Amino acid sequence: MSARKSSPLHSDAPPVPESLLSRVIVAPVLFISFLISLFLIDRQTYGGIFARSGSQDGYYHSHQRKLAKREMDDAFQMRSKVIAAMVLLSAISLALLAWILESAWKVWRYRT
Repeated sequence: MSARKSSPLHSDAPPVPESLLSRVIVAPVLFISFLISLFLIDRQTYGGIFARSGSQDGYYHSHQRKLAKREMDDAFQMRSKVIAAMVLLSAISLALLAWILESAWKVWRYRT
């Protein structure tokens, strides 16, 4: 009698549905932060490669897979800083919006 353990990938249990919070807020924030960090890493990488050589074909095309892996790793490492910057920017934007709305409300209230 063989005791066979089922692997988590082939489990017969139904998949756990994602929460609304995860689908609406967390997933877009993670995706956008990854895209922003990838954009920042991409600019650093291409700026260093193409600035030194007159040819764009040599180094990049011969090491494209390694560069892509490194860019992805760097982007995942930078993502937490990008999320922190996004939260800070959102907080400042909300404070500014609240101040503008309060000022507009005071102006409108004193006119009537």
